[in-house]
Amino acid sequence: MKENTEAPAYPALVVDGSSSCFFSGILGKDGEWLASKTADEPALESLFTTVDEVLKSAGLKLEAIESYIYCEGPGSVLGLRLCAMAIETWRRIQGRTTQLYSYNSLKLVAARLLSEGEIKESTLLISDWKKDTWNSLQVEANTLNEVTPIHAGELSQWEGPVYHLPARKGWQKAPDNTVEIAYEPKTIPKLWKHSGLFEPRSTIELYNSGINTFQKWTPQRHRATPEQSEGGRATTESENQNSASKTAS
Repeated sequence: MKENTEAPAYPALVVDGSSSCFFSGILGKDGEWLASKTADEPALESLFTTVDEVLKSAGLKLEAIESYIYCEGPGSVLGLRLCAMAIETWRRIQGRTTQLYSYNSLKLVAARLLSEGEIKESTLLISDWKKDTWNSLQVEANTLNEVTPIHAGELSQWEGPVYHLPARKGWQKAPDNTVEIAYEPKTIPKLWKHSGLFEPRSTIELYNSGINTFQKWTPQRHRATPEQSEGGRATTESENQNSASKTAS
């Protein structure tokens, strides 16, 4: 297996809103954590407060950040988009060039299992997508294939080991033969050299399970339906950007 020899510019801010517990941390010049925290709440409730906390713990201000490392998914659509919006806002506030790297949540888990010697044969990793369909990643011979959708019928015919990365609100029960696996972004430093896991980006791109492609992240105001307008309102993009600005200040 080839190693990734490209290191990000440090300090690097990591944000991961893919799961039910938001994660953030700061990597220092030796590639180790200066500070990190896994919040008990998802990104909607904890993104800005957690990032502010790890910055303070590391003794840094946002303007000192040289790289942003983020999870592209699959995972919580809201959490992933909030992280994307926050990074875009912070980079604009900084007003200079910073590096971007992305990683896939299923590939991160697979790389960890490989590094721990847990995968010894053709193995499947799955995470929730929608009813009767899962996100899936096949791992074999130390090779990470691309994440693709798999129908429940196909999954039931798989004869090898299956690991399940659970979501906050799963659409369906995982098959009985699956092993539930924990999600641990804190393992990023020891997995950085894994080939193809961390991808340099020129713009933020999020994984789209629907067509198995990447789409450029373009922040746009959400327009409420008539029912939403009459019954109340959701948090607006401008309010989220204000929170991001407060973290930067």
